[in-house]
Formats: sequence, structure tokens, C-alpha cells
Amino acid sequence: MSDEYEHDPTLLTNYLCQAYLPPLVLDSNLPAVPQYAPPWPRIEELDMNRPRLLRLVSEIPLAALQNAIRLYFMGFENRLRIDWENTRLTLPCPGITVLGPSAVARLSVCCEHDFLAALEHFVLGTAAEAVRTIERRQFDEDELEFERVLVSSARNAKKLWTLHTFGPQVPPTGLTRPGIVVVSIPPWKLSLGNLHEFSCRRMFPPGELDREFPSNTVWSNDTKLWAMVYDSCRVSGYRWFVVTTYQYWVFGTFSLDWSGAEVTPPVPFDRTRGMSVVEMLTFWLECSRNKTKYWHISANAQ
Repeated sequence: MSDEYEHDPTLLTNYLCQAYLPPLVLDSNLPAVPQYAPPWPRIEELDMNRPRLLRLVSEIPLAALQNAIRLYFMGFENRLRIDWENTRLTLPCPGITVLGPSAVARLSVCCEHDFLAALEHFVLGTAAEAVRTIERRQFDEDELEFERVLVSSARNAKKLWTLHTFGPQVPPTGLTRPGIVVVSIPPWKLSLGNLHEFSCRRMFPPGELDREFPSNTVWSNDTKLWAMVYDSCRVSGYRWFVVTTYQYWVFGTFSLDWSGAEVTPPVPFDRTRGMSVVEMLTFWLECSRNKTKYWHISANAQ
């Protein structure tokens, strides 16, 4: 590969492998989170009358995922060209694009609304535009946009958590449904320690993930998070998911019968050695849409 090709700023693959997530500037009034975030209040709506089927969580080796991503993007060679009048690729990239004053202002986060706006503008929007470029689709196709969903209580309309979906919004027509769920938790509510516990290999005995009470076993934040992710994916029918605090990213899938799941360890937002976060997210989106076979959903628990 020539140096001219490697540094060609009009190639989407060159942009994605070098684009980086700029750090958020969190307001000083937001809580500082130690290694483990304080326990979340009990979420009564997570109590289930029917069992959650998840039994086994396995780990995705990052090296294997990196190899799959590299093979996927190598297949495009120099076919994916970018028009740099395209303002929807918003992440900065050395030698290609920088942040202007208005973009820098978006990085200042004082509340959850600011957090979600930054996530959507910089990361989700860029990944969606990358998918549109790869699939040679129009920029305004609704199917290729992230949709923000506020999960609320059916009892009192209280907001429970926020997720983004990427995929068809019509009812599924088969056993599997192309698409993905991104569960976004602000970094002052979920810590790296919680994400490590969430992503480690574990077994859920029958009933453990169904109800926090009356067993008198208080769920940890990572267990609550598994219930949230399971419900978000099961309702939507999407077996591919991402959990993020912006500062860290976990990529995962559920098995065909929902009994198994596999997840990566937490990936730092500024990881650019080997693969960038936006490369991983773009690849995960294309896998979820059945556009590539370089990765598959988790195996069922045995």
C-alpha cells in the first residue's frame, strides 16, 4: 500500500481508523465517581413475572475482534470516498478534520441532556453516516438513523433509562431482527469498576435475574444493568447491543434463544491503538444489519 493511499483524507477507512472521541468536560457540580459508583436505587419495574432467559455471559477477546474489524475494512480497499463538505462526520481526525468552536462547546456537560447530545452528535451520528457511506444510501433515510428512546415506567411515567436503537421500527418478521440497541449511562452514574463486573464471565442461576425482591438479595449495579440491557434488547428484538458511558464502551450480543451473551471488556473512549471506538461501532452496526459475516451472535448457553 502506498503512502499516498495510507494518508488519503478522502477515504472513509482512513478517517475511521484515526478518528477519536474528544474528552467530555464534566461540570464540577456533577458527582465524582470512584472505582465503583454508589448503588442505584431499586428499580421496581425490573421485577419480572416471566423469567429472563439469560444464563451465561462470556467474554469477547479484543484481539480477535480487532482482527475481524481489520479484515472487514480491508475489503473496501479504496472504494469508500468521502466528500468533506459532509458535516455529518463530526469526530476530529489528525490531518483531516478538527473541531470548531461550536463543536468544542458541545463537549461541556452539565446534565444528562448534554451527555446524550454529545454522544449523539459526535459518535452515534458519525457511525450512522459511515454506515450510509458504506451502503451507498441517502443521508436522510430514517432506517439508518439512531432513534433516542426514553424507557419509562408504565405505572407513573417516571423515566427509567435512555437507549438508542438503530434499525427498522416495524414489528419483526422473523426469529432474528436486524438492528442494535445502545444503552447510555452518564459517567457520573456508572464507573469503570461496574463495567468490568458487567463484562466479566458469569453464570445467572435460574431466577437470579428476575426479581430483586423478595429474595432479599440486593442487586449490584452491574446486575441491574444486565436486566436493563436484556429487557431493552428483548422488547426491540435486536440481539446486538452496546453499553456506554462515553468514557468506556462495551460491545455485546445475545444468543438466538437469549440464554447466552458475549461482551467485550470496557474499551476506553480514547483507544486508537489497533482500532478506534468509531471503527468498532460502525463494524457492530454492519454486523447487526447482517451486512457482514466477520462476527456472529453469541452461542446459546449449554
